[in-house]
Amino acid sequence: MVREPLSKAAVVNTIERKGGGPVPLVLHKWWGNGLREKYGAALDRVAANYPDDIFLSHPVAPAMTVSGTANPNYRWGHRSDYRGAESHSIGENVVLLPEWDELDWFLADFPNPREPGSFDKVRASLPAAGGRYKLGMWWHLFHERLWMIRGMENLMVDYFEEMERLKILGRRILEFNKAMVDQFAELGFDAFFSSDDLGHQAGLMMSPEVFQELYYPLYEELAAHIHGQGMHFFLHSCGDNTALMDELIRAGVDVFHPVQKGCMDERATAARFGERISFLAGVDVQHLLPEGTVAEVRAGVRAGVRELIDHMARPDGGLLLAAGNGIMPDTPLENIDAMLDEMALYRAVRR
Repeated sequence: MVREPLSKAAVVNTIERKGGGPVPLVLHKWWGNGLREKYGAALDRVAANYPDDIFLSHPVAPAMTVSGTANPNYRWGHRSDYRGAESHSIGENVVLLPEWDELDWFLADFPNPREPGSFDKVRASLPAAGGRYKLGMWWHLFHERLWMIRGMENLMVDYFEEMERLKILGRRILEFNKAMVDQFAELGFDAFFSSDDLGHQAGLMMSPEVFQELYYPLYEELAAHIHGQGMHFFLHSCGDNTALMDELIRAGVDVFHPVQKGCMDERATAARFGERISFLAGVDVQHLLPEGTVAEVRAGVRAGVRELIDHMARPDGGLLLAAGNGIMPDTPLENIDAMLDEMALYRAVRR
């Protein structure tokens, strides 16, 4: 192990911008689909050298169409048979609610957020947290959840033709998410982390007006609920979220990830918003890690981390470091090791 994890107090001070110090690392070991299957135990041996400053854990989520638990209703879908259903997300998922006239049926069959056993793994993992800051993970918040239910093409049309039904479904998703927050809080977690890819490479997935009407009230109520439990609110959103940052801050997001390279200007984002929100900024996993040599990865990560610290770390904190997204299986193992080593050792540099 190259170093000891930071204390919970040090992480809190960084998030709340109450005192600068070494930059916390979390999600720097974000394994994308297929990475563990490719490298197996070798990946675990590399990862063991680089501790997380924040402890992560997530419950068993409902399946999409067929439950993976003993309860057949612990799934998002409501039909008994989805064969032949329209697919989306590169054919990986089916549209769960293809017709709005099935909404009542869909809501009646909604999964139970307090499904017995769904937090057993989280509870069992707590001894490994020690005294570290604890972050509860729950993917797919509002926009992502709606597109998983309706499919992206349908959802884009719904923004104009079915806003009232989206609001009904959004409120039900909100209540589900609040119940997840409560269960993390009951286990002593310090923050709630969720994902909602609101941007694409060059802008937003929806107009600011749609966000304000549909999503802002949901974000604001969820953030108030999280803060009412004494927890922080972390949000992952890929793409260019610049046009929504003021709204996300006003709604109550505490930490934003990843400030995606090539989509958002890190210097301008820090200058404009850094006094009001903290950043979990990501190292480039799209080009540098899979395409570079070990020497190029080391130099690139070193330069990238230094740039992030220069631009985004305030004297009182405000910066945490992560991978920009899941590290994909086309990434050489030695590049992953080089990235982790540079991040672990260089994060202590402050200007």
